[in-house]
Amino acid sequence: MKKLLLSLALFAGSSSIVAAQMWCVERVDMLDRLASEYGEELIEVKMMEEHGLLEVLKSPTKGTWTLLLTKPGGISCVLATGRGLGTDEEDPEKAEYEL
Repeated sequence: MKKLLLSLALFAGSSSIVAAQMWCVERVDMLDRLASEYGEELIEVKMMEEHGLLEVLKSPTKGTWTLLLTKPGGISCVLATGRGLGTDEEDPEKAEYEL
């Protein structure tokens, strides 16, 4: 999980293309929507100096996950989404993700 967080954080922090495609809303609204639509729960939070919080949400039942960057002003942006993050029943070779 830590390698995934670091890799995605480095990629997202250095790419203006990703920033142009991100979906961003207030953090509270983002967490509510991810919980209600996908059943995702916050499983990890890491502080990124001057950039805000890097947050990982995962659905224990659907197998989906979302990587968020929450900026100091309280706006959360989706950096990546996917399926199959660290579930025992899923083959890691078949994991799907979208940046």
